[in-house]
Amino acid sequence: MKLIVISFLVLFVMPMGGILWLLPPSSLAEVALTFGGALLLGAAALLLPRLLAVLGRRRPRTPTARALTHLDWPQSLTRGEMEQFAAAWLRAHGWAVTLTTDPQQDKPDVYLMARRSGGTLAVVCDQAGEELNPASIRAFALAATQLGAERSLMLTLLRGKLPSTTESAARQAGVALLRVADLGQLDAIVPPAPAEAPAAA
Repeated sequence: MKLIVISFLVLFVMPMGGILWLLPPSSLAEVALTFGGALLLGAAALLLPRLLAVLGRRRPRTPTARALTHLDWPQSLTRGEMEQFAAAWLRAHGWAVTLTTDPQQDKPDVYLMARRSGGTLAVVCDQAGEELNPASIRAFALAATQLGAERSLMLTLLRGKLPSTTESAARQAGVALLRVADLGQLDAIVPPAPAEAPAAA
């Protein structure tokens, strides 16, 4: 960017300044107007790429009440946005939720740790099928155990039937596998603890 500005000054502004200096006073107004217009166009050309980059930057989406109630989450959510949606849904259904990272320092995975009276649930969000393979499922099951979770859930944005190899690997690893639209089934997978009966007087 600095190189562009310097080139513009050396190749355009300085020569034009010299021309204005040499011109008779009667011609100065017309030339100055032309020079000013060219200067504005040059500045606009320099600033345009940055302006387009700012306008093209997408604001992160946040969960809305409708999206959480109807489990109608946009397919284009980023993984981070999906984690925020999942955390908001879990909190709305009685879970205390925190974010944690994989216990192995060299792995960048982020998990939701959800706790309530029925126990602790580790949740990993799969945004576009990147986690739906046997190796990732087994690694997640191991990490969930190391983090102290009694149950683990892999939540995916993908719709339709999931690959049989994925479902088989999840069963073998003890990982619940749910599409976002099926989150309402979570209480059947991890039921809340029964309320304690009041003590007799």
